Amino acid sequence: MRNPTRLIRILLTAWTAAALLLACNAAPVEYSSGIVYNGFGEVTCITSYGYFEITRDDGALLRVTEYNGTKEIVQGERVYFKYNILSGDAGYTGHGTAQATYDIRLLVFNNLHTAPIIRKSFLQADDPHRSDSLGHDLIRVVTAAFSGNYINIGFEYFRYEHGVEHTVNLVWDDTRPATDSVYLELRHNAMGEVEGNGAYVVSATGLSSFRIADLVPPGRQEIDIRLKSNLDRKDGVGEYIETDKYYTGTYELGSTARDYIVGSELYPPENTSSSTNR
Repeated sequence: MRNPTRLIRILLTAWTAAALLLACNAAPVEYSSGIVYNGFGEVTCITSYGYFEITRDDGALLRVTEYNGTKEIVQGERVYFKYNILSGDAGYTGHGTAQATYDIRLLVFNNLHTAPIIRKSFLQADDPHRSDSLGHDLIRVVTAAFSGNYINIGFEYFRYEHGVEHTVNLVWDDTRPATDSVYLELRHNAMGEVEGNGAYVVSATGLSSFRIADLVPPGRQEIDIRLKSNLDRKDGVGEYIETDKYYTGTYELGSTARDYIVGSELYPPENTSSSTNR
């Protein structure tokens, strides 16, 4: 059994973010193109003549007219990205309904992990094998925010400096009696990369996005969320403490704002996965 107050001794690595420098073209409507924006959205259209479109979580349509990256663009993929606004055109509705439309210079896709939320009842149907496959390793919620149909979670975990890819999942406890609260747990499988195996562990960061709109019962417009993880920091910035930690917030269907329940800004993740976005 874990010691609930065990202190974790690690070597720290800095938060990192990748960026690409692209060319700038004149636009018919001028904006502050030097401002770097970030957003979550979905690739909703890929054209055959040079650009693609992203529908941002707030409904805005972004036409990507400048992008020199190497990431494969996939229809329907959820993405987290940084960009400059080049121009706006209120008369263009694109390939879907949008509150506003912009031509953008896409700077970078940040690493974003997406996966379906897993029901606890599914894990219990083959207990403990399915639950153990998700792992019980340490993970800390750094930021958490609702946007669109999703909860976006920035997290910190431990790994070997030159190790393997870990897995992160979100479990919904659907075995609880129906109440106004939905209990979620962030789970981490370190694939054996844990302290005490003769190797140092370092801190790393990641960003995951899970579709939460499907958890709202029919006839309801909102649900209260209790998000659990198993790691915290003393006084917020000090030593790491292994303990059950809960965060609460209310998710509302159709909300277009990025509503934080933990932190104030989602950090881009480290480039540590062999299958990362570029």
